[in-house]
Amino acid sequence: MKRDVDSSVFDLAISQTSDDENGPYDKEQPKKSEELIDFDGPNDPEHPQNWSLLARIWATFMLAMFNLVVAIASSIFGSAQTKVAGEFRASEEVTVLGTSLYLVGYILGPLIFGPVSEKFGRKYPMIVGVTVSGLFTLMPALGKNLAVIFLGRFLAALFGVAPIAVLGGVITDCWDAVYRGVATACCICLVFSGPTFGPLIGGFIVAGLDGWRWTMWVCVIATLSISLLAVFTYPETYPPRILQKKTQRLREETGNKTLACALDIEETSFRYLARIYLIRPWALFFTEPILVLITLYQAFIYGLMFLFYQSFPIAFGKVRGWKTGISSLPFLSILVGVVFGTGVVVLYTELYVKRKVAEYGKFQPELRLPIMILGGCLVPVGLLWYGWTSKSTIPWPSEVCSGLLIGCGMYIIFIQSFAYIVDCYPDRANSAMAANGAVRSVFGASFPLFARYMFEDLGVNWASTLLGIICIVMAPVPVIFWRYGAQIRTRPKVGEH
Repeated sequence: MKRDVDSSVFDLAISQTSDDENGPYDKEQPKKSEELIDFDGPNDPEHPQNWSLLARIWATFMLAMFNLVVAIASSIFGSAQTKVAGEFRASEEVTVLGTSLYLVGYILGPLIFGPVSEKFGRKYPMIVGVTVSGLFTLMPALGKNLAVIFLGRFLAALFGVAPIAVLGGVITDCWDAVYRGVATACCICLVFSGPTFGPLIGGFIVAGLDGWRWTMWVCVIATLSISLLAVFTYPETYPPRILQKKTQRLREETGNKTLACALDIEETSFRYLARIYLIRPWALFFTEPILVLITLYQAFIYGLMFLFYQSFPIAFGKVRGWKTGISSLPFLSILVGVVFGTGVVVLYTELYVKRKVAEYGKFQPELRLPIMILGGCLVPVGLLWYGWTSKSTIPWPSEVCSGLLIGCGMYIIFIQSFAYIVDCYPDRANSAMAANGAVRSVFGASFPLFARYMFEDLGVNWASTLLGIICIVMAPVPVIFWRYGAQIRTRPKVGEH
């Protein structure tokens, strides 16, 4: 369908995934003679939300697989730390940088792939990013000194973060508001499980194969394989990019060079990109209490997850005397907890949230929070259970089962925080999630640095107690916004036109 640009110059394509948070003054004014191409109504089969169910499930599944691979890579190096320390005669406190520097790459990567994915679509930035990440993983796989290994880990994450940067966008591309929550919950389940699979897989690789480097070779093989598969089977889901291809096709078919699409007329100057992706996220972060407190709570939970990957080898390896591969098996309890938490979130959304939306006649973001409050109770209980059963005289099943509560609670807090932020800032979701992702990655990168000191000096029991107390202190955050969130959201927002 063609439209005269004078009637709606700055409208983007229907359901454009990166919410139009920029306002009309951020777009470049098109020429009067140009005709703007749009979808042929809300039922246009070219729009991803109108694809077949199988096609949308495949796009979401492949996205989840991309994220799972890079998430496993983020933590798998932790299983190799002892071997790396022995080979290069360094302390384990130094080799933990292999994990921390990877997460530092997560801070900077979205600043690259955010704007790139909004100009060139989702598919090829994601494929190129993961492919380059796999190639940089060759540096730690072949490196002869720690500097090369650590640099390779950082660069692998810098490009490997591409699937994480486009995750919310792809899900919004393919699913409407009714099914978006379920798709997000299932996708984030795999993303959240990835860092738990890492030490589990890595533990058996280090114990069963000759040397630690196979942990890196597995990442190389996995990233390049998934990228190759995606080249031939993954569809482009970004509606403005689909419209751009449609516009190019119509130009060739009709010979009409005045045809244009929203993506063609968007401003792409460095000044514009810097303001949207570097300045606006932090202006929003430091002026919005919902964003800052929910982000800090979620970031602490994220850091806690990576801290635990350092504590399990102590709790089950040193305290209970289990061998390397076997001491990784308790991570399965966290995985089971995450899967259970996914089921809880899906059922809660289908049975409670939908009923309340029908009752109120509209969706309220605070409907996300009651179950998040439950997650905030499960985590400290699980931490105390974990800490005070970490004794060789107490049967191991008790300590392992504590991971069920920890995994379930952490997942619920993480996914509901993500959803609540997007719901509260629908017109500025990109900026909000950019700040959220950066802060979260800072916590994830820094927590492993002091994990070993903390659990060895305080002991597993008191270290877990300290973490549990911090969780209790932060637990009222969703309670406050459940009560006052609607009032806070009615305040004037930064950057509104």
